[in-house]
Amino acid sequence: MTVIFIALGLFLLCAFLSFIFYIIVLIKLFKTDGPIMGILGIFCGIWVYIWGWIKHKQLRLARIMLLWTITILLPPLVAFGLPFFVAGDMQSIAEQIARLSGISIKKSAEKSHKKRVILRPYKTASKRVPGKKGVTRKPPSYDYEIKKLDSLISRDGNNATAFYNRGWLYASKGNDQQAIKDYTQVIRISRSYGDAYYNRGLLYVKMKKYDLAIKDFSQAMKYSPRLIDAYCNRANAYYEQGNSKMAIRDYTAALKIRPNDGDLYYNRSIAYLSKGDKLKAAADSKQAARLGKKKAVTPAIQKGKKQAARKIPSATPLSVIWRKDLRKVKIPDMTARGMIHGEEFVAESAKIENGILTIRDGEGIFPNHAVTIFLFLKKGESLENKSYNVVSTSGFGSPHVHMKWKPANSKIPKSDVFMKNYSMRLDFAKIQNGKLPGKIYLCMPDKMKSFVVGSFGAAVKGQGKRTRPKE
Repeated sequence: MTVIFIALGLFLLCAFLSFIFYIIVLIKLFKTDGPIMGILGIFCGIWVYIWGWIKHKQLRLARIMLLWTITILLPPLVAFGLPFFVAGDMQSIAEQIARLSGISIKKSAEKSHKKRVILRPYKTASKRVPGKKGVTRKPPSYDYEIKKLDSLISRDGNNATAFYNRGWLYASKGNDQQAIKDYTQVIRISRSYGDAYYNRGLLYVKMKKYDLAIKDFSQAMKYSPRLIDAYCNRANAYYEQGNSKMAIRDYTAALKIRPNDGDLYYNRSIAYLSKGDKLKAAADSKQAARLGKKKAVTPAIQKGKKQAARKIPSATPLSVIWRKDLRKVKIPDMTARGMIHGEEFVAESAKIENGILTIRDGEGIFPNHAVTIFLFLKKGESLENKSYNVVSTSGFGSPHVHMKWKPANSKIPKSDVFMKNYSMRLDFAKIQNGKLPGKIYLCMPDKMKSFVVGSFGAAVKGQGKRTRPKE
């Protein structure tokens, strides 16, 4: 199609230039041979062209006549070659449509065996921590995706990425045995593939094969940067085996990495309780409550029921509620978390870029959940020690809030925009180690009453680098 448009444009350009050259020579004809010959030229353009070549030396029209000749000859030449260009262009379009449709066009034996790179899914199984609550949905089939990966694996039996993705898809479908086989193939191909160890360990926990899970989590710690998850889940596996001592050791190691995690304190308090160390259990339970874990271990201590302490409560503290007025509310000192579009949310990163604050989770290009707040800073305005207090009746002049979430079976998030009718407390401190600490209590007016509460440390980019006051 591109070739056709170019050819059409070339035809129009040649026609326009040919008409200009015709007018120039016609004027010369009127001046040189009089009005009768000129009128004849108006009715017979070919006579003007022939006359121009006859008189080109006398009237110095050689360059004009040469260009006029080119504009006359070029369109037929292009028209002659156009079918060949169009055929090639249509073949290219057919190939693009085939690629988008998943249809293979075999050009040659060499190209048909070329490897395709498959990116890892945005939501990896490694984000599934045993004991954490999630939204129950009917698992998607993934049959089409699995069939594509089957084809890749049949062409290249050492494609670790294809095996990894197929294992993740099988695990999502609930086919744990086949997922374990695929993760095992990944490890056979590449022993340093930490995510495969970690995901296989989660499946072993689900199957109550705790010895195998502990071995996989230990291997994941060598190769994967997600040490905090590996420590936590290995501790869970030790606890399920009845080895509270090793569980406490791993929870303690995890707390050195993430010292403000209420879940880890809560889990360690359970492990202390199973050993009969009530004082340490109570201390950890108190610390967990301070960090937002409202459901403490005290009932389990009083009842003496080990099973009651096994379940890890929801990541969102029960004391947090949706409010219209947040002026007198104290923001709890915990990692920012809450509910976004009916799903639990725990912040994994935050940044401020050009006066826009984003708090999100997920590792892909697109977040699983996020709140983005447009603060509309003036040039050079500082965010250090700045506070925002927006009540639900606010409107013009308030920050704009964008709430994002991923619908089921979608990799692209949806979003709602709130310019009024929301409530927000947002307090910033001073920049520390390149990050701007802050606290937020945000209640959004959607049907599901979404909210985000807690602390964050935002990386500062763009205009945010001017947030320090001038000396």
